[in-house]
Amino acid sequence: MRSVTSGAGVALLRGNLLQRFLPQKPWTQALFIQLSSVLLIACVSPAVINSVFVFELRSLGLHLEQGLFWLCVHLAIVSLLAKAFAMPVWWRWIHVIFPLAVTLMQTLALPASVYLGGFVITIALYWSVHKTRVPFYPSFPATWRAMHHLLEQMAGDQSLRVLDIGSGLGDVSLFLAKQRPHDQLSGIEIAPLPWLISYLRATFSGAPVTFTLGDYHQLDFATQDVVFAYLSPAVMMDVWHKVCREMPAGSRFISSEFPVPGVTAEHIIYPGAHAPTLYVYCMA
Repeated sequence: MRSVTSGAGVALLRGNLLQRFLPQKPWTQALFIQLSSVLLIACVSPAVINSVFVFELRSLGLHLEQGLFWLCVHLAIVSLLAKAFAMPVWWRWIHVIFPLAVTLMQTLALPASVYLGGFVITIALYWSVHKTRVPFYPSFPATWRAMHHLLEQMAGDQSLRVLDIGSGLGDVSLFLAKQRPHDQLSGIEIAPLPWLISYLRATFSGAPVTFTLGDYHQLDFATQDVVFAYLSPAVMMDVWHKVCREMPAGSRFISSEFPVPGVTAEHIIYPGAHAPTLYVYCMA
């Protein structure tokens, strides 16, 4: 028992030391992982390429001088490091896709205007992620239908005031506007490109939905019957504190995929096999 406890203490100490000296934010971790792999390969590859072992591999048709081999080594290293950092699954995919994309771009030799256009689109889509810690998550049709069914259960034909925070492309609100045109539907999105798309969709379709460019902190939740969010685990407690301060009794806060830590949801809805879970909280 003593040895087990001692081993756990050593593991905890190592974990604390790693957390102290290694980057904490996901994007700095990602940069650190990519650079570490590149530096490691740059230091090791010359010795490996000039070793006697290489001549044996050539007889098998494997040429270590080729960039493809070292690209595969790089992908393996960054994948292992991302797992060691316990990064979310989507970050591990980014670590793999990013080097492949860079290699493909170099091979295609695209004009500079393509990169400029991609940069502008990326900034317009993700420019606020470093501040909000909320990436772009598109919602699912099963989620839209589940929201409609939930509102029908809550109020039937009575009008509700429904706010979508982090409304993205406006899918949820636009779908609900078709099903429940008597509701007062609105959305707020901080990233300019998703907001512009949602605004244009509402304008050209004539849907009775208002989309605002901005931060949900600037809105008063006290005027809402339902607040829907598809954000990220990093901000759930912050949203919950605002919900508790402002939302009136009997109103509902609904979070897609990410529950409020330490708070039991009134209802948990499973919209479909591939759609995220909905967590419904009733305000007392």
